[in-house]
Amino acid sequence: MTKQLYPLLLLVFAAFSPAAAQSNSFPDLSSRLLQAVQEEQPATEYVQRLREADPDELAASLNTDDRRKTFWINVYNAFIILQLRENPTLFEDRGAFFSADEIEVAGEKLSFDKIEHGILRRSKVKLSLGYLDKTFVDAFEKKMRVTEVDWRIHFALNCGAKACPPVEVYRVETLNAQLDKRALAYLTATTRYDAAAGKVEVTTLMNWFRADFGGEEGVLDILKKRALLPSDASPSISYSDYDWTLDIRNFAE
Repeated sequence: MTKQLYPLLLLVFAAFSPAAAQSNSFPDLSSRLLQAVQEEQPATEYVQRLREADPDELAASLNTDDRRKTFWINVYNAFIILQLRENPTLFEDRGAFFSADEIEVAGEKLSFDKIEHGILRRSKVKLSLGYLDKTFVDAFEKKMRVTEVDWRIHFALNCGAKACPPVEVYRVETLNAQLDKRALAYLTATTRYDAAAGKVEVTTLMNWFRADFGGEEGVLDILKKRALLPSDASPSISYSDYDWTLDIRNFAE
């Protein structure tokens, strides 16, 4: 074997080793987990694999924002359904439900808040409209969080309420098309424009996470780009009420 070929063969072997294969499968694992949950099939194997995952292998697998978003959106939505399906009364105290460290991934106990505001929103303070960053961020969150906040995640995450966007199984190769479709569908269903009054009513998600959308100017720009507002409109913005009725069977068609 020539010296030139030896390093190449090592790279090939590493790429197809069991560890590498497992590492690269984490976004797909999250898709299969959510698919099983949606179809009410056994999900124990997937939950166990997530719990026992090596954190370094997980981080290596989630090496782009698209892979991170795919994985964590699916994990969030899957565990919302799993926990509320098992015990719907948890939703009676939503603050405790979202903040409880009940989701184990790679040996870490995580809450829904940690996944949403820490990982998917890049360490934002929950009740700050998206304008404040957390002052303390642990090593796991830093390793797993996205590099840029994507406002479309707010139309992909389903917290178990009737007003939440429908659950869809996300996959890396189609993620952006799926997020675009979900955002447009949700905004179309929830936006009410009154041209005569110069007013537009939008989902309160765009208020709770205002900075993620670029403030009120960003909200109007998003609506205009999706033909939900005329390009020259400058309406005042109001926000609709949120229906917190429990609904864990809201799946995208």
